[in-house]
Amino acid sequence: MAITLKQIEAFHSVIVTGTVTRAADKLGVSQPAVSRMIADLESSVGFPLFVRSARQLVPTVRARTLHAQVERSFLGLQHIEATANALRQNGEGQLRLGVVPSLLPTISRDLIAPFVRLHPLASISIEVVATLNTLDWLSFRQTDIGITFEAMSRAGLETRIIGRTEAVCIVSARHPLTRLGRAVEPRDFSGETFVSYMPDSGFRAEIDHVLAAAQVRPDSRIEVRTTAAACELVAALGAVTLVPSPSPQLAADNRIVMLPFRPSLINDVVLVESVGPRRSPLAQAFVEFATHRSINFLERLPI
Repeated sequence: MAITLKQIEAFHSVIVTGTVTRAADKLGVSQPAVSRMIADLESSVGFPLFVRSARQLVPTVRARTLHAQVERSFLGLQHIEATANALRQNGEGQLRLGVVPSLLPTISRDLIAPFVRLHPLASISIEVVATLNTLDWLSFRQTDIGITFEAMSRAGLETRIIGRTEAVCIVSARHPLTRLGRAVEPRDFSGETFVSYMPDSGFRAEIDHVLAAAQVRPDSRIEVRTTAAACELVAALGAVTLVPSPSPQLAADNRIVMLPFRPSLINDVVLVESVGPRRSPLAQAFVEFATHRSINFLERLPI
């Protein structure tokens, strides 16, 4: 039996609402109709999707895996609907951007804001996500353009450099390194608790290379995905870390201090997009605008 869109809608609604009753209300159909569609879907996929617990239906592990793919499809449908609405209302369409958190203040001020002023009728959605999530979303065409630090090689994606940043050391406000009187160097991390990034991070590879060259091995048992998480742990543990770029948020956090680091670690700020179908006129305009904007992250973000 072939899977139908109505079955998928029922499955998604039950997952989201937790009960057949609420799913039926959400879809505007009867409860028996939802139960029948779920049963038909289970027959089609060949495995159970829910187990009953009190008055709720609890998704199985397989159901949650399936639903992750369903959510991607629904995001695509929502984008189609949002684009149609934007075209109907103003004719320019919708642009979806994925931006890493630490770049958002500068990107918002120096790129997105002036672009919006040039395209006042455009509809723009901005997701603030980690680099790997941005690349995943681009691969699944859930976002149009990503702006991140790492020009990571991945099939189906192309990158262009739009700026550069310089890494800084982050320490807790009372850490002895704040009284160093010079730039922090790898040797200063000896014996320190060092909050590092995940092993699949390109910036992590740069850090590991610099520390290995200096024959320094700090205590790096803590690994995180985002700069925000690294800085929270630095503040809480009295630890140290390196982050790819300074930012206004870091400067405003009185629990931590940004310090210059040597040797310099220069990181490319890249615009990433999917290769394939021709980009929309609005996305094309943004790519051209970002490419020629020449944002100097090194000067605009204080160390």
